[in-house]
Amino acid sequence: MMREIMKAGKCRMLAAFFIVILTGCSLGPQVMKGNRLDYNVSVQRSNNEELLVNIVRARYVEPLFFLQVGSISSSFGYTSQVGLTGTVFERAQNQSYLNFITPSLGAGFSENPTITYSPLQGEKMVRQLQSELHLDRFLTLVRTGYSLEALIWLTVIQIGNIGNYGINDENSAESYSKFLDLAQMMGKMHMRGDLEIKKNEGCSGCLTMQLRYLDKKEADEMENLLAFRMERISSQDDRLVSVVNLSSVRDFLPCEGEKTKCRSIFIKMKSYQQMIYDMGLHVDLSNDVQSDKVSIPFKTPAEKVASRNGLHTGLVRIKSQLTQPASAFVAVPYRNRWFYIDDQDVKSKIFFMVLSSIFSLQSGDLPTTASPVLTLPVSR
Repeated sequence: MMREIMKAGKCRMLAAFFIVILTGCSLGPQVMKGNRLDYNVSVQRSNNEELLVNIVRARYVEPLFFLQVGSISSSFGYTSQVGLTGTVFERAQNQSYLNFITPSLGAGFSENPTITYSPLQGEKMVRQLQSELHLDRFLTLVRTGYSLEALIWLTVIQIGNIGNYGINDENSAESYSKFLDLAQMMGKMHMRGDLEIKKNEGCSGCLTMQLRYLDKKEADEMENLLAFRMERISSQDDRLVSVVNLSSVRDFLPCEGEKTKCRSIFIKMKSYQQMIYDMGLHVDLSNDVQSDKVSIPFKTPAEKVASRNGLHTGLVRIKSQLTQPASAFVAVPYRNRWFYIDDQDVKSKIFFMVLSSIFSLQSGDLPTTASPVLTLPVSR
């Protein structure tokens, strides 16, 4: 009888062991499914917070600093245990035994993630943050589907002889008003399919822009804004078409006056760092008593352009308060305050996304060089 009892106990133990093993094997896909999503969400949130804190730093006239996630690796461990305990009681009357078999089993799971950070510094930092946005990358943004008018606000300093908003230019009201008119006109033409931009294979640092006008009045208006004449060609549908190059190299003999075959327009793009500092002008510091001493004061533009949409309106609105916001798209603590973008502020979220896309574009073709890395094993 004792043998039968022990045999039954072994069977139970083996069954329990296989249950633990099968359970452990099935955990793998489930762990990966949840684990990957968690890392994805965490890295995205971390990138948003880093971009936001750099915009806040720009408001306080502080250097920008980016710490990029180089790699994430994670190791998993499984443990299992099986036990069997028994209790034997002896009966005095018939000398038989009563046996109680109690099986036990257990399983454990552990994760050990390792995150590698790479500081953005040296030549790589200069090229990614301080180099002008290449026109090819501007074209990529246009083809992605972002508004051409909004991209011009954000990324362009000057087109022809008219310039974007600048806080240090006291006489920029008239030029900036024309800049807004030009951006609006180009945006409308692009939306209706009458403005096309493509890469110019025969000119390094150039784009080719084709403009198809509704009528002669629109063509004249475009030329008046740019302050020079372009060659006009009649298309098959009797509409006027101009083809010009957008060039990042300025010609000191511009197309003006009697010239009628001008095919090049100078365009100066911003660096990513300049875009960040432009966005920093509209970080809310209204409750900071030291704001006038530690930040760049924002100058309201002339009345003729103040009511219009443009860079001066604050493309990314960043609010601040002393307590952690309850509803925020992204929020960071800095200088004893909480800075955040309201989750219902769709305009700010869109331009914040554009800034993130430009940061990725600027790092696209940088040479791979050895750089210091910071590797942090994250404790369980």
